Amino acid sequence: MAIEGYPFSAAPPQGELADTIHIPYPKTCYVDWTYSSDTGVYSRAVEGEPHLDGMTGEQLTADNVVVFYTEHKKTDIVEDSLGSTAIDIVFEGTGRAQICRNGVMVEAEWRRVASDRPIQYYDDSGESIPLKPGQTWIQLVPPDYEVQIEGK
Repeated sequence: MAIEGYPFSAAPPQGELADTIHIPYPKTCYVDWTYSSDTGVYSRAVEGEPHLDGMTGEQLTADNVVVFYTEHKKTDIVEDSLGSTAIDIVFEGTGRAQICRNGVMVEAEWRRVASDRPIQYYDDSGESIPLKPGQTWIQLVPPDYEVQIEGK
C-alpha cells in the first residue's frame, strides 16, 4: 500500500503577505514567528525571546508555519501532580487552516477523512495546497483564536 503524503512545490503561492505571525496562547506563552526574506524561513520566539534548540543553541526555524484551527475538548484525565487535565484535540473532519510560507499566507481548509489517513490542506477552489520543501511547524489553536498574521 502506498503511503499518502503532502504535496510540495518550491514555487511561492499567491496569498496575503505574512511576515509576522502572533499566536496569543494563554498566560505568558504567546508565540511569534518572523519571516526573513534573506533566509526564506520563519524564526520562532516564545514570550518575546528566541526559541532555541536545546542541542545546538540555534533559534528554531520553519519553512512552513501552519496555523491549524480545531476543537480542543476538556477531559477529566489528570496529567500531573498540580491537577492539570489533558486536552483532547480533534484531528478528524474538517476545519480552517492558514498556510504561511515564503512570507505569504494562504487561507485553507484542512480535511481528514479517517484516522488512518493524513490531514490534507485545500484552497477555496478545492485544490491541494503544496508546502515548501523543508521544515514544517503546525501550530494547534482553538477555532475562536484571533491569530494575527501581518505583512510589511
